[in-house]
Amino acid sequence: MTKPKPTPISSRTRIALLIASAGVLSTLSACQKTLLHADDARSPFDRYNQTRTQYAPPFLEDEYGRRTPNLRDRLVQSDE
Repeated sequence: MTKPKPTPISSRTRIALLIASAGVLSTLSACQKTLLHADDARSPFDRYNQTRTQYAPPFLEDEYGRRTPNLRDRLVQSDE
């Protein structure tokens, strides 16, 4: 008995496999820890404000639990 020859893979199938594998790899690489945490100092100005107890958090939560940017407190100029 002779074994049947394997059929060659068409170029369209190869391209589809490459796209699918790229999609899987990009999805798996997105499941990593964030580089910056919410309590990290973002700039020298943030560290300056933290040492003088003038630090304003970047986001506030309203009574419904929605996060909104804390623009008013962060853009206020200090007296110094």
